[in-house]
Amino acid sequence: MTALTWRLNREEGGQVIVLVAVLMAGLVAVVGLVTDGGLVFTQKRDLQNVADAAALAGAMQIDQDAYRASGGASVVLDEAAAYQAAVEYLRAEGGLDYSVLTRPGRVEVSVSRRASTGFLRVVGINSVDISASARAEPRHGVASAGP
Repeated sequence: MTALTWRLNREEGGQVIVLVAVLMAGLVAVVGLVTDGGLVFTQKRDLQNVADAAALAGAMQIDQDAYRASGGASVVLDEAAAYQAAVEYLRAEGGLDYSVLTRPGRVEVSVSRRASTGFLRVVGINSVDISASARAEPRHGVASAGP
């Protein structure tokens, strides 16, 4: 009986290596997803900052004549200047697909681009499409005294 037991133990000797290899591949995949998820999230946040800044650049373009004529009581967006300011900001960033829409009371900006990946390139995913949008309105003075 000892010969039979010894033979069965000898035949199962390499099973741990296969299990470790499978688990290691799974661990690397999870680490890759977490790393790439963080990388894409950071790029999305940066893209949102660009959209916000472009919308604010446009919203700062007010009609000076209307503002002065009202004695500072009325803030009216200069739509042509707002469009131009937002587009110039986005062009300076480069590498973006964007759209800028100006309306009488606001500027709307939508941007998109491809975010690069790191670990996911191993499985053929080189980039991910990300997008962001922002809307801004012209303001003047202090809106409220609260925190």
